[in-house]
Amino acid sequence: MKVPLEGTCVFEDLLRGKIEKDWASIDDQVIMKADGFPTYHLAVVVDDHLMKISHIVRGEEWINSVPKHVLLYEFFGWEPPVFCHLPLLRNKDKSKLSKRKNPVSIDWYRKTGILPEALLNYLGMMGWHLSDDREKFSLQEMIENLRLEDISLGGPVFDLDKLLWLNGRYIRENFSTDELLDRLVDCGA
Repeated sequence: MKVPLEGTCVFEDLLRGKIEKDWASIDDQVIMKADGFPTYHLAVVVDDHLMKISHIVRGEEWINSVPKHVLLYEFFGWEPPVFCHLPLLRNKDKSKLSKRKNPVSIDWYRKTGILPEALLNYLGMMGWHLSDDREKFSLQEMIENLRLEDISLGGPVFDLDKLLWLNGRYIRENFSTDELLDRLVDCGA
């Protein structure tokens, strides 16, 4: 795919507003491999279009790929979806969250006794909060109140101690001893 040599690709991001990337900073792209399989950039655009995806929500590290996707949408004559690039979760030292510094496997959290609703609640707080600033809320409350445009770009820090605190609140406030025991046995903790 030949990328323009001059000019600027301009696209809107739901959280960041108008983004401009010089075409000169974007390389021509291989979109079909020698074995006949499409590369990621072609496959994702075609898949998203055929599935009628209205909003593309990805991590901020994918912003530089948007011009390639915008160009493909243009070549195909398709309307591009809404783009939204979320801030990456960070370690306490502000580096990108990685398995070298933190456990990232859902299995690890399950086996540690972290309740799914506590983990979901905690992840929901990464860059977003309810208007009344409550830290504990249900999935239904998150569904009813979360709007992508309200997510903060501040680079949320994943704090395992805070997750453990929130998990403790769920344990104390939502379960009797027997209910908790049944729950932990069921999840293999």
